[in-house]
Amino acid sequence: MNTDIDPVVIERVCSLATASSGPRTVIAVLADPLDRSVWVRLASSRRAEEAHRALTDFGLSVTATSDTRLHVSGWDLRLLRRRLGGLLAAVDDLTTEWDATAELASYYYDRRAEAGSEPELADVLADVESTMRRAVPIPHHTPYIDDVGSVLELITAAEDTYEQLICRHVDHAERVLTTRSASDSA
Repeated sequence: MNTDIDPVVIERVCSLATASSGPRTVIAVLADPLDRSVWVRLASSRRAEEAHRALTDFGLSVTATSDTRLHVSGWDLRLLRRRLGGLLAAVDDLTTEWDATAELASYYYDRRAEAGSEPELADVLADVESTMRRAVPIPHHTPYIDDVGSVLELITAAEDTYEQLICRHVDHAERVLTTRSASDSA
């Protein structure tokens, strides 16, 4: 597995982190040919703080060098292990919390129904998925691995499992709401 940091990925992480601020918050992303690090220039110091936080959460070692510039020097094993621990905790939660998903779906359905109209199933399911994705579990302890490539492979596998579980939970919420709707109309 290639463990080099990719400027395209860096730009994507920064753009997603600052997306609520509008377009063109990431001014420049440049790879430094001397040490393979990446320099990022953002539109404001606030955007730089948002990007710094997102890059750190992603597992990268980042230094703020000015109000609007960041220097990304590489992967940080400690941060990668924290990211992996959070993913493993999320996977464990989603593996066992089917009843919580059903309750969440019913909650959002009832909340939308109280607003006075028949809730749209897609809107309720979007609320459920959004809430599940925003949940931040307490990270698990991860095995001590000194190889960045191995940790990145584990993160990729955990992310794939997480995405599959999210889809299964949304499907479960849809079945719960469909069954509820059928029993309500009977």
